Amino acid sequence: MRKIAFLQVLALRRAVLLAGLLAAAPAGAQVNIDAYRDYFLVGRFGEVCTMCEVVVLCEEGSAPPEARGVPSGGNFTLYHLQTRTFWSQVSTIWEWFISNFTPADLAQRGHTRPVHVYSVTGGDWSAREVIEGRLALNPGVLEFGAWRIDRVSRAWLRADTGEAAGYCARLPLWDALESIQANAPGNEQ
Repeated sequence: MRKIAFLQVLALRRAVLLAGLLAAAPAGAQVNIDAYRDYFLVGRFGEVCTMCEVVVLCEEGSAPPEARGVPSGGNFTLYHLQTRTFWSQVSTIWEWFISNFTPADLAQRGHTRPVHVYSVTGGDWSAREVIEGRLALNPGVLEFGAWRIDRVSRAWLRADTGEAAGYCARLPLWDALESIQANAPGNEQ
């Protein structure tokens, strides 16, 4: 009788171990699908991480702006993507799990995060505007209120008409944050 109980416990342990190994297999999460690797703001490890901030410079022109830093003058818009909110970060666990089965649905839904918007006209900075941005992979767009960015071409587009206004580039974070701190009126970062 003891031998049968021992064998049952051993079989149960093997089943649990096998289930654990299968669950730990590499996930095909939407952020790691090769089709999205060259998208704007998708890097070697996938989509912008939940705790990462990004600053994007958009300006008129026929090519993406140089991503060396915030221009000292001129007309442009900065989008400072904040870390995901607490509940949005909690949802990433569920998203990761679901992406193992239906990555296309998650790629289409994307995720939202707070975005601080700074408009600069003739070198004069506007006060910070806080909006909710949506990052999606299918179709590849970043939605920022009245504007969106095509994640393939980096074109800066009017959300209502799709008319091109210019192009966008990711800026070095620490330099961009210093420039925002120094120039944006009423900035309390």
